[in-house]
Amino acid sequence: MLPSSPTLALLLGVCCLVQTATPAAAQTGNEPASTTPGIAVLPDASFDAMFRKFASPSTDFSRLYSWDAHMALNVSVLRKERDALTFRSTFQSVGTENVGSKISVGGTGYILSLGYEHSRSPELTLSAGLTHLSSHLTRDLDEKLEEIRREGGIVPDVADPSEYNVVFFAARRKLPTWWFTPEVEISIQPVNFRFNGQPAGPARPIYLGTRATLWRGSGASIVAATQHEIGPNGFNYFAVAFQLDGRSRPEGRLQLFVGGSPGGGLHVSPNVGALRDGFALGVRMAFGA
Repeated sequence: MLPSSPTLALLLGVCCLVQTATPAAAQTGNEPASTTPGIAVLPDASFDAMFRKFASPSTDFSRLYSWDAHMALNVSVLRKERDALTFRSTFQSVGTENVGSKISVGGTGYILSLGYEHSRSPELTLSAGLTHLSSHLTRDLDEKLEEIRREGGIVPDVADPSEYNVVFFAARRKLPTWWFTPEVEISIQPVNFRFNGQPAGPARPIYLGTRATLWRGSGASIVAATQHEIGPNGFNYFAVAFQLDGRSRPEGRLQLFVGGSPGGGLHVSPNVGALRDGFALGVRMAFGA
């Protein structure tokens, strides 16, 4: 299946940003490119790709949401001392059970976020900005829904809206002197709106993410992470990952993980995209420039 026009535009933008960011660092031995004294242009970027396959338990969404995958790009557009303008983009695909013999994609979505970031210290970062999420259903999903209806099955409703435009205020705190060197991120996003003035669905106002290193060896580590959103149709996601090459990056370049969210629902969030409750196995690769 070919991606939609917005998806194609996003992928082209990702390629352009990656091609722009990488030579800037390579020209000067990883020093940021700058045209103005004290201001670095595209000083750093990171890219990751993830695939996750859901297993038990079976829920009403199991046949409609069997797996998901994403590609994400985070770029520091401009940086001056402790202040930075950042851009984040994520493209996500959600797969249904196969329709016939073909791999079926039931929905796609993307997250675009532009923010201002201030590092008060190496351990504390404050940020604010605007995040947009848009999700789109496919013909494969229509076929799977028709198949479920013919069999007399349940077609569940999704409580969350398919589009978000939220203003966020966030803080990220590292605690390097504590056991397991935990990191905590909290984001407040009080309202969801539409640019055309039409009514928008509610946004869960509080997001909380945590990360702790349970064990670290030579080039490998085991990390526990959680993600929580508080509000209507909120969720609690827990994961444990085995990471390789953990010494050179805060997150390992290759990660094998198990994770899950208790419940039987489906959530759409400007922080994590789509997330189905249940147990899953996955792999993630992360790179920096």
